[in-house]
Amino acid sequence: MSLSAAWSGVPPRARPGRSLASRGSSAATGGRVAWRHPKAAAAASPRCRPSALEVVCARKPMRLSNNKKKAKQEAAKRGKGKTGGAGRDDDGSMSPQQRVDAANHSARRWLGQHFLIDHSVILDAVAAADVKRGDRILEIGPGTGNLTVELLRAGATIDAVEKDRSLADKLEEQFSNEDALTVHQADFLKWDVSGAFRDASPDFRDSEGDSAADTRADAADAADPRFVDSRAKVVANIPYNITTDILKTLLPMGDTFGNMVFMFQEEVARRLIKDEAGNSDYRPMSVRVHYYSTPYYIRPVTAACFDPPPNVESCLVGFRPRRPAEYLPLNGTERQFFAFVQACFAQKRKMLKNNLKAVCDEETIAAAYEALGKPEKTRAQELTMPEYVRLFNFVRDRGQARAEALAAGQNARAAPAGDDEESENSRKPTKKQRETSRKVQRATSRLLAQAVEGKGGAAAERQPSSRS
Repeated sequence: MSLSAAWSGVPPRARPGRSLASRGSSAATGGRVAWRHPKAAAAASPRCRPSALEVVCARKPMRLSNNKKKAKQEAAKRGKGKTGGAGRDDDGSMSPQQRVDAANHSARRWLGQHFLIDHSVILDAVAAADVKRGDRILEIGPGTGNLTVELLRAGATIDAVEKDRSLADKLEEQFSNEDALTVHQADFLKWDVSGAFRDASPDFRDSEGDSAADTRADAADAADPRFVDSRAKVVANIPYNITTDILKTLLPMGDTFGNMVFMFQEEVARRLIKDEAGNSDYRPMSVRVHYYSTPYYIRPVTAACFDPPPNVESCLVGFRPRRPAEYLPLNGTERQFFAFVQACFAQKRKMLKNNLKAVCDEETIAAAYEALGKPEKTRAQELTMPEYVRLFNFVRDRGQARAEALAAGQNARAAPAGDDEESENSRKPTKKQRETSRKVQRATSRLLAQAVEGKGGAAAERQPSSRS
């Protein structure tokens, strides 16, 4: 900040009672402050006008933060979008940007709201999901309805789950004439998705008019020509802060959903779709994704395709869930398997055998390495999903065999039931029992010694009395 001073004539008299602090603040913001000494002001006359000191403080404009810059750009963009009818689609309807502007909704970043405004990205998402007329669609976070419009044009029946009550009300008002759309104002992570899509399952059709149950018993797999996959699909621009929770909920529902297309953060999507041994980005969630589905990359999406733009790059990524009959067999539950995988990744910088020590003994670890054909210095990220299944099954089989052998040995060494006192007395006492026995013996010896000393003292006292 620079300060300059110049003498000039006295400007019009300032309002009375103005404090020095207010004058200083106006000077700090680039204003002009006229200063006069009180005595000079009192002695001033029309003929003799005293001089005044002009203090001019000039400083550089304040630098706006990134958030304020984005807010300013967004406000300017909205102002341009509301003037005129430019930017409409070919059929004359509102463009995605105009639909966002018409909603007059301030995006709530704590809900992860970034509205998709690029029409080409929306069309690519619908095409990747292969949405056809009559398909059942789950849309999570429809927002202002940009993706919803294209799904309805494709002839789909949509269940849209929106957490923001304001947006849910606007969607119901906007699509009040659409019977194919049902808006659920709810938190998706607490919503009963399995109950809402209970009827979405593979179906079979027979030209002879047989029932679906009878035909399903004859058809073994999806290769049967009578098989019609009527599973629902998921197409959504989801908040990035709950992507993992959404995948954990939807991926195991292979009987309900046949295809899923999501908007993901670019870095997270690249990490999930890779199934390469030795990749440093390979994590427990990658094993889960590849166990339940076949992921595939669709296209990148820049930050300029959103309003407001996020701070990260995005992409469209898809998942084709497997049916439960297509899962690799596990010697245990799926929950036990993923807990085992999580234990293997407990400390990524350590070797896998050190992490496995919390699950099994060293003998089992050595045998597992030999069965997998892996060296001892193998790390957790160097095993693929099928290898983790083999490792889990081996450890479980080995542990069950050892538990059965141990139980059989204990039963063989157990004494027969009865009133045999000798067999009970011949059992070796535990360490705690031995310590308790020693304490009792020491206490007994002290009591005996005290009793002996007490008798001797009493006899000594009685002897003088008898002499007298």
